[in-house]
Amino acid sequence: MSTVAKIALGVGLVTFAVFGGFVIIGGITLGATFFAAIGASLILQGITQMSQQGKGTSVEAGKVNVRLAEPIRWLNAGINRQGGGVLFAEFDGAGNLWYVVVHSDSQLNFRRKVYLDDVEVSLDAAGNVTTNDFCLNEKREAYTGSGARIPYFQIWTTTYSATNPTPPGIADLQAAFPGKWTPDHKLVGTTYSVVRCAAIKIEDRYKIYKWRGPLGLGEPSISILGEWALVYDPRDGSQILGNPATYKFSRNNALIWAWFRTHRYGRNKAIESVNWARVAEQANVCDENVVGIEGSQPRYTCTVAIPEDRERSVAEQEILMAMDAQLVFDGDGKCWPRAGKYYPPTLSISRNRDVIAMESLEAQNGESETQGVVVRYTEPQAKYVVQPAAPWYNPLYYIAGKSAQFLTVDIPTIDNHNQAMRVAKSMGMRSQPLHKLAPTTGLRGLRARQERVINLTYDNTFAGDYEIHTPVEVDQAGMLCQFGLVPIDADRFDLLLGEEKTKPVFTDAVTVVTPTLPTAVNVTINNGRIEATFTPTGREDIYYEFQYIAEANASSDNWLQMSVVPNFAYSDTIPTNVQYRVRWRSVASSGRPSAWSVVVPITNVSAISPATNLTVTGNTGNAVVAWRNPNDLSFYYSDVYRSTGTVFANATKIVGNFAGGVGQVQSITDTVAAGTYNYWVVSRTNDNRSATPTGPIGGTVK
Repeated sequence: MSTVAKIALGVGLVTFAVFGGFVIIGGITLGATFFAAIGASLILQGITQMSQQGKGTSVEAGKVNVRLAEPIRWLNAGINRQGGGVLFAEFDGAGNLWYVVVHSDSQLNFRRKVYLDDVEVSLDAAGNVTTNDFCLNEKREAYTGSGARIPYFQIWTTTYSATNPTPPGIADLQAAFPGKWTPDHKLVGTTYSVVRCAAIKIEDRYKIYKWRGPLGLGEPSISILGEWALVYDPRDGSQILGNPATYKFSRNNALIWAWFRTHRYGRNKAIESVNWARVAEQANVCDENVVGIEGSQPRYTCTVAIPEDRERSVAEQEILMAMDAQLVFDGDGKCWPRAGKYYPPTLSISRNRDVIAMESLEAQNGESETQGVVVRYTEPQAKYVVQPAAPWYNPLYYIAGKSAQFLTVDIPTIDNHNQAMRVAKSMGMRSQPLHKLAPTTGLRGLRARQERVINLTYDNTFAGDYEIHTPVEVDQAGMLCQFGLVPIDADRFDLLLGEEKTKPVFTDAVTVVTPTLPTAVNVTINNGRIEATFTPTGREDIYYEFQYIAEANASSDNWLQMSVVPNFAYSDTIPTNVQYRVRWRSVASSGRPSAWSVVVPITNVSAISPATNLTVTGNTGNAVVAWRNPNDLSFYYSDVYRSTGTVFANATKIVGNFAGGVGQVQSITDTVAAGTYNYWVVSRTNDNRSATPTGPIGGTVK
């Protein structure tokens, strides 16, 4: 943008000169800052130019726990995820670790979710954390869905109420530290949680104490997602102003502004200083239904997490930014926020009647330093972490296909993507319009203090509806007014077709990496034991578990451990002819395991002894084949084979399933034509296992 001096003479001839930083117009002296309106913005833009002074602790710090002598206190409203400061931490006489985390100075109406180290967890009725990552089984191994689930963390959360500022004490904590944590420890006016970490053997601590909490002992940080604070809604006849017991929870942006404006830890203004009728009007604007690409939602909602070291005026600006609001004072000095919504102007300013001088700032050849706006907001799908919304592209400057520069603004009080993009649009059109104006008017311009949109009639270039985007300044003599204007149209605060882009893909703040199984696993029986060879995963912190169990005992889950050395695992000696199951997994040094492999069946099969003393006696027309059955208890029957050659594979079975006793001498008579023949006997078991064939033994039949 470049400056074009346009001192227009709307009322007679006005001469001007600049002396020592002051502008002299028609003998009236105005401070140099009087003409700064054209480069400043009351609504939203100025907040982006503030230094870090006054902003205090980052909103993201509210998601974690800290251990400080005097940790930061937080004020919350709407739906927000809040961590907090650790005020007490100690081991009890049984070795359990306890710590107390104060979340907020706001009342908690409903606890929606609990997070331990960014992992959303489930709790049973007693407050035990039942999520797998925080439990072990009966063998003190990572719980993966089988066996007994043993929780190691328990959580209690307590808060105060509008009628009782003292939150109910946690009896289990008091019982664990008698005389040290007593009913006198009230923590009045706070919401806090108590976490109990169960005692565990030292050699197993790494399996459960593997988190990054504030104490550095491996305990997890805790944060809760809840519905915070009760606010006054002047539209609800059941609520009585000044009686918090009648107030209700709300996410309405205008109502949360009024709550913070009058809260003793907020702006601490008197409730009489707020124009509640106008607040009710603007609350209706915030509740209007807006439809986006993900469905419908209220026009403006708000989520508040304000640390005590943040300047209260800055915090109020962030609440106003969430609804693109202008702070207005009525004729009685009472204030109210005008939410971002177009309305037909009721104030008209014309060149011939009102404008004394005009200053303008115009774009040169449509150029701009930025071509759009990105608002960083609190995204529920990203576990209420601040994330960038999709960029809004300024149609006045963005050229499709070319790289764009974006103005990036943090508004953590927004928790809706469509809302973030609507605010980005209004900020973009306000901060980078085709031109900005700064008219100097007579006292009629004071009416602009109550307006956001005016109608300007100046010339063929500067005419139509304009938004007031700076304070209305009055000169020292009280005779002239000046303020900044930017063009506005009816769709300034709404997204046109195609303007809302797809929400960015969000990733977890914490990515849990589960170990992978070893590869090329080969399970065999060797030397009467189960052996396995494998290829490791390549991670140095991984060790491997191989287990086996008899098929008959599989329902008991009493798996036996195999010894594991690099690339090799082996069992104890196992009995023969018993089927076993074998499985394996990888385990990280943190204790996090992979899933078990598919079960592999295997049996240590023993060979049956062969028959002995095989003889063949050739007779006329037959041959007598005799042998002794093996002295093997697994023997069940014999098969007899015959061939004219000496290769067993070519032989023909002539007798099958010939029963007999262990060690018994048996014989058969084979009627056959004259010739020379070879015979084999094969001993077999009941499950059809075969011994090595005995033979060949030959005989000649006449």
